[in-house]
Amino acid sequence: MNKEERIEVTCGAAAYFIHEYLVRYGRVSVRQSKQKFGTVRVYCSLGYRGFFGLFYPGHVYVHWPRWLNNLDWKIGRPVMQFLNKIIVPYQKFIYRRAYKKAVEKYPHIKERILCAADYPILLEGL
Repeated sequence: MNKEERIEVTCGAAAYFIHEYLVRYGRVSVRQSKQKFGTVRVYCSLGYRGFFGLFYPGHVYVHWPRWLNNLDWKIGRPVMQFLNKIIVPYQKFIYRRAYKKAVEKYPHIKERILCAADYPILLEGL
């Protein structure tokens, strides 16, 4: 295994680490995490549109019956708009912390971790 292959494997491990940290501690909706072109890619969204996103972060398919999904849209959406005022700042904190921990764990690929972040403004100064 040459140096470039080792870096790609390490980038994949860093992406997985960030993905798991975001979901575990912040319930962040991570749709995909991977290594692409030698960089770390973690595709995610902060905040929720309804209760479904809170219970199943990152899932696109709604596992609930249609009536419950409709209720979630009518009741959950306004409630989550209010709760997002609390949730989003916390998730921003977790997002920054996940990337900081990944950089501490894999300092030799710091630039590759930070260059393709979804929210680079949250990572200024790392």
